Amino acid sequence: MITKDIQGNYARVAAAYDGAWADVLAVHARAVADRLPLAGARRVAELGCGPGRLLSHLAALAPQAQVIGADLTEAMIRRAPAEYGRVVADVQALPFAAESLDAVVMPFVLFHLPDLPLALSAVRRSLAPGGSFAAVTWSGHDPHPAYDVWVRVIDEHDAPADPSPQMPSNAVTSDPAKLAAALETAGFGQVDITVERFRHQPTAAEFLAHSRVIGSMARRLDLLPPERRTACLTAAERALAELAPGDFVESGTILYSTARAA
Repeated sequence: MITKDIQGNYARVAAAYDGAWADVLAVHARAVADRLPLAGARRVAELGCGPGRLLSHLAALAPQAQVIGADLTEAMIRRAPAEYGRVVADVQALPFAAESLDAVVMPFVLFHLPDLPLALSAVRRSLAPGGSFAAVTWSGHDPHPAYDVWVRVIDEHDAPADPSPQMPSNAVTSDPAKLAAALETAGFGQVDITVERFRHQPTAAEFLAHSRVIGSMARRLDLLPPERRTACLTAAERALAELAPGDFVESGTILYSTARAA
């Protein structure tokens, strides 16, 4: 199961995620959903839906379907549009009956799961035979000077190690061959994985605003005493101000994965 510390972290960053990342990632969520045959689907779920930015797109792709958003915490799920089904659920212990869904979409979720095989098996059980599945996962990352500066400043202020790493399955989900094998082992067929590009360019202020509340360095920052935390943020703001706009570009490769329930 997802541990309580991970649940607590997701609840804490719900508002920040909604404001900083949801729209950026939704572009890729829509793109992978477009690859699924949803026109005749009757029940479609997005697992790990966050604030539910994808749900209306799924409804447009599957006009006859009941669209459901599921997420780990109530803090996230209550941000999703109320006109769709909303469920607080751990992907590793889904509340859906066997073979009750026609499609499942999981953008930027799989790498967060402590037990990826268990989760994929649970998703496969929930899908009707021939049901479709789609996911987006991180793969490779290009050099990112702004993040390197952020890490350096955090280290210089002696922040403790991250107590709760949030990407325990990344070694599998970032590798096309390993991810394909995991899907096939869970009972999926017609697995197709393509490598796509990701690019996002925040301003210095936007970068610091979301980096101080989301991610490994933010969790380390939270462990500092208040005075040192303030000094760390001041130093980070000063160091980041010296960078060129291009140094804030976040780019790399991501994997679009689709499959069918065998």
